[in-house]
Amino acid sequence: MSKKKILVVDDHGSLRYVLSFDLNKVGYEAIGAANAEEGLKKAATESPDLIIMDMMMPGIDGLEATRLLKRDEKTKNIPVIMLTARSEKSDVITAVKSGVSCYIVKPYQFNNLYEKVVNLIGKA
Repeated sequence: MSKKKILVVDDHGSLRYVLSFDLNKVGYEAIGAANAEEGLKKAATESPDLIIMDMMMPGIDGLEATRLLKRDEKTKNIPVIMLTARSEKSDVITAVKSGVSCYIVKPYQFNNLYEKVVNLIGKA
């Protein structure tokens, strides 16, 4: 059986690296994308079990990327966790309306994120 795959879409390379490292350590296969455009392509070609998406990125932001994922037959059922520095209630509501399964504010605790991942796709 292959490992469960998680796509990490964030324009901050250091956060992408640390998060991928932590996810790999607990048994998932983490793949990264440096922006939403790359994330959308990888979502279509890699068929991840879950996507962790930053909200604020240059070009297409995480909300628009999530809307595009949810409109696409190939990617619409992939759960998306929005991991962002934005903590306004209106941001959370907008994200949920866009199709986000879970909303986590940075800075985050890995254990909290891991719990959400397990709830959405099960253990690695």
